[in-house]
Amino acid sequence: MRLRTIGLAAALSASIVGTSGAVVRSKNREDRVVNANESTAPRSHRSVRWSRKDQFAPIGLPGWTGMIDDVTGVPVRMWGAGVAAPGAMQDPAAAEQAARAFISQHLALLAPGATMADLTLVANQLSPEGDVRSIGFEQRIGGVRVLGGTVSVSFKNDRVVMVGSTALPNVSIAATPRAIDLPALEAGARAWLAVDGHDVTVRSVPVERVIVPSVRPANAGGITYRLADQLSVQAARLGDGRWTVWMDAVTGVPIARQSELMFATGRVLFDAPDRSPSYGTRGGKVVGNVEHMVDNVSTMANADGVLTWASGAVTVAPHLSGTYIKVTSVLGGALSDSLPLTDGADVTWSHATEEFGDAQISAFVFATQAKTFARTHYNPGLAYWDEQLSVNVNEDDTCNAFSTGDDIHFFKAKAVGPGGGTTGTTGLACQNTGRIADVVYHEFGHSIHNQSIIPGVGQFDGHMSEGVADMNAAFMTKDHGMGRGFFFTTEALRDLDPDGLEKRYPDNWTGEVHDDGEIIGETYWDMRKGLIAKLGEDAGDAQARKIYYGTLQRSVDELTSYVEALVTDDDDGDLTNGTPNYCEIYSAWAAHGLADPRTTLNLSEPARDGFNVSFTAGVPLQTSCAPPSIATAKMQWRTKGGQFQTVDMTSTDSSTWAGAMPTQADGSVIQYQVTVTTSDGGKIVYPENPGIPFYEFYVGDVDQLWCASFEDGGTDWTHSATRVDRDEWEVGAPMGLGGDPRTAHGGTNVLGIDLDKDGMYRNNISTWAESPDIDLQGHTSVRLQYYRWLGVEDSAYDEAAVFANGQQVWSNSTSSPSGDEPGTASVDHEWAFHDIDLSAQAAASPTVKLKFQLTSDQGQAYGGWTVDDVCIVAAKPRTDCTVDDTCPPDDSTIADNGCCSVGAKPYSGIVLSLGALGLLLRRRRRRS
Repeated sequence: MRLRTIGLAAALSASIVGTSGAVVRSKNREDRVVNANESTAPRSHRSVRWSRKDQFAPIGLPGWTGMIDDVTGVPVRMWGAGVAAPGAMQDPAAAEQAARAFISQHLALLAPGATMADLTLVANQLSPEGDVRSIGFEQRIGGVRVLGGTVSVSFKNDRVVMVGSTALPNVSIAATPRAIDLPALEAGARAWLAVDGHDVTVRSVPVERVIVPSVRPANAGGITYRLADQLSVQAARLGDGRWTVWMDAVTGVPIARQSELMFATGRVLFDAPDRSPSYGTRGGKVVGNVEHMVDNVSTMANADGVLTWASGAVTVAPHLSGTYIKVTSVLGGALSDSLPLTDGADVTWSHATEEFGDAQISAFVFATQAKTFARTHYNPGLAYWDEQLSVNVNEDDTCNAFSTGDDIHFFKAKAVGPGGGTTGTTGLACQNTGRIADVVYHEFGHSIHNQSIIPGVGQFDGHMSEGVADMNAAFMTKDHGMGRGFFFTTEALRDLDPDGLEKRYPDNWTGEVHDDGEIIGETYWDMRKGLIAKLGEDAGDAQARKIYYGTLQRSVDELTSYVEALVTDDDDGDLTNGTPNYCEIYSAWAAHGLADPRTTLNLSEPARDGFNVSFTAGVPLQTSCAPPSIATAKMQWRTKGGQFQTVDMTSTDSSTWAGAMPTQADGSVIQYQVTVTTSDGGKIVYPENPGIPFYEFYVGDVDQLWCASFEDGGTDWTHSATRVDRDEWEVGAPMGLGGDPRTAHGGTNVLGIDLDKDGMYRNNISTWAESPDIDLQGHTSVRLQYYRWLGVEDSAYDEAAVFANGQQVWSNSTSSPSGDEPGTASVDHEWAFHDIDLSAQAAASPTVKLKFQLTSDQGQAYGGWTVDDVCIVAAKPRTDCTVDDTCPPDDSTIADNGCCSVGAKPYSGIVLSLGALGLLLRRRRRRS
């Protein structure tokens, strides 16, 4: 500690001045020395002049050269051919004797006004290599140390080769000091630092009385001396500062302070691979904001990885915990090492040949890089970046890693099998995932996604998040191959720019999140390529990152990412006139089936007139690139339960495509869908609901037995849930929340689950709404016909069901998913007509009671049931009628014989468009 104090004092004597200007200072750091009063303040730096030729010859040192302090006049350093000092290298006493003799001979030059009694020996030591011996003396007056005053002599090869002096000339103190009053000193020091916002406490370092020089040129007052009490203080948080403070020993006012954290500096470098132990090179990486132990003192490295301490060589115990990252090892235990570090040097911390240790160091480096990249390139203002990220490595599993949406986890390595590796585990070889940069970047990408979603706008989707995470790694590495080294080779775990066929939605959708994530991941990479080709490497990459981040903030799934990309890129608030990079965005998303050509081509939904179905293509969106055209249009149809048949639709003019199904018998339920392909390989399917991928309609006349339009409030319906307090059924106007419709099918009101909060059903519930008992009026050929807007998970997880008299008559489909696969959700995007045969129930009971039910698990939630125009109808038998041309083709008036408009409506008073009609509008047939 004594030598460290000398170092501080020596620095101070050269570095305190009245006024000075620094070239640059570290951000958020005050000057190393702060003076309380500029009129009496010491200098901030020393100015010197070089000696003239043979200046030292008169004192017996011909040929010596020196640097002379401009103000004090002493030689800061002087050196020459050397003066013999026999035995000085091997004998400390001989060296001290030679040093004292030399200084005494030249005392007037080295310490004007001093005596040899004023110089106290404080150092006599060899260099680490043993080829230089240094002798140091401290200047004291009456036993009181002169701050910064020293004289030194260096020996090499038993010769005096260099002498230095920072001694102060003609030191004297006239004022009488007061007794040391520690509480008063503490109060004064704390009050002074508090002015600059520092909350400090006094360290348990003894107060020392010293002489503080104020070294100024003669025309600025010259050199003056003040007796001062020196104490040490530190900020409440060590990383915020530690200072030596000098208080006037006569008046008690502050003189100056100097930061103790800024004298010696060094860095601990973290040895890690650039990508993985099997791919790329490795070397020391800089990591900032890490707390290490420096000579058993907790010390925080700055953002550039630089540690600061008072002076000299220290021992560093490096840690893997900092402001932003903390690594925990499940297997292998935490690392505990001691590293030597000297001023201005670097030391590298490495466990390169040991899996569990290297995983800790590497994951710490990679996670820091990932967080820094995200803060810099995505959203600097996101509060999540300031939280400490928990990184868990060496977990007792293999070949994987995961994110909880916040902290990230990595597994140990796995060998090929007996004799094939250290673990002896049979199976595919894989590297410890904490040692692979891409995997760490990928897992943190999930956390970025989860933390960046705008509530009420975006939603977390597992499939999309896999692509988001892959692309985060690709942005960081600028490599479309993610996870090189995973299999101990240069092979990529996944490639966002494959040589073969790229993935498209929905053709290559499997339900496995990593596979499906490649669709949006490849899309992002193609966008980046297109933007770089257009804008150049830096600008293109920056715009790609901007669009990417906008999509993960606001999208609810891969499909919605396209329009969010356009929103991010837009420059005038009008998406109908394109965006600055519309062509590059559209090309990338369309190539993977994620751009919606129906928007670009301005397509209408299919409309049905009898057995004829048509759609139109309007004026395409105006862009700087040519929009795709319609290549083919096909209609698939079947009677319910039968085999699908295909009808080619043809273009009757430049904008209309149409096709017709064969006429079917009364009582049939027809299901159909329309598929449009575009010139760029895109595919559009109507209806847009993979879980219920067809429209349907009923052929034949019906009589209305009972209907509920909910315009009267639906007061005769009952509803409940398990638990009762989770019942969210209500009657009212829909508001478009959670995927619900924005308007009723007919009139104003609907019956639905949670119409006015977030629109979505709750997790872990069973909830239902029941109709009153409905009199079937003696009919046995009875049907339920209604309009639904349903959003529900695959029935393996959440089931939407319809019951009649307690018997289930319909439920959403299941795709038999396994594990964590999401299956196929049933999500309507338009009002859909639904027909259910209730003849079995009518045969068993003169009445029927309907129940719409939804049962959910703890996972994903959707909009649930919304129903309207719910009717019980009876099939109306036809008579052999006379048909002529007087009945208009679209006549919807029910004739007495039922021949004219069979099944036009469930009941009168509901006006439907052709596109929404569930029942067949049948034309009269000419009598043969």
